[in-house]
Amino acid sequence: MKKVTLIICAAIFSSGVAFSQKKSSKSKAVAKKVEAPAVVKEAFQQNGEFAGTADASWKKTASGNWIASFEKEGVKTAAEYNAEGAWVATRSEYGNGNLPETVLGTLKNKYPSAVVKDGWKIERSDVASYYKINIDDNGAAKTVLLNDAGTIVD
Repeated sequence: MKKVTLIICAAIFSSGVAFSQKKSSKSKAVAKKVEAPAVVKEAFQQNGEFAGTADASWKKTASGNWIASFEKEGVKTAAEYNAEGAWVATRSEYGNGNLPETVLGTLKNKYPSAVVKDGWKIERSDVASYYKINIDDNGAAKTVLLNDAGTIVD
């Protein structure tokens, strides 16, 4: 019985090793660059805030909107437009050191021992712009929303 168990274990082990060393013959597909429609790209270039941004990469969302991702003044930014070229939203990712002083000052006053993990400035066509900041306050993960003046909002 021990020999049979040993033979079965050896067979399973050797087949596992054989399969783990098998190389895939499939070559990696090269992602093709996606281009937004002309009306969307034109609206993006005509936006005074993004004018002159030539290195934007585009992707299409499931809802049919187009997002241009680029870096502006050291800040990763994504601008979203609908299929007709109307601006929908802009999201800018800020590291701890890049946040405006008004936002950092409020966070230090309200949460003196908190550590800023990451943050975004979110601008949308239907609401006033705001900052969404993730912090670690004494081991508790929190998300704080602040307006441009640094006031905490709900």
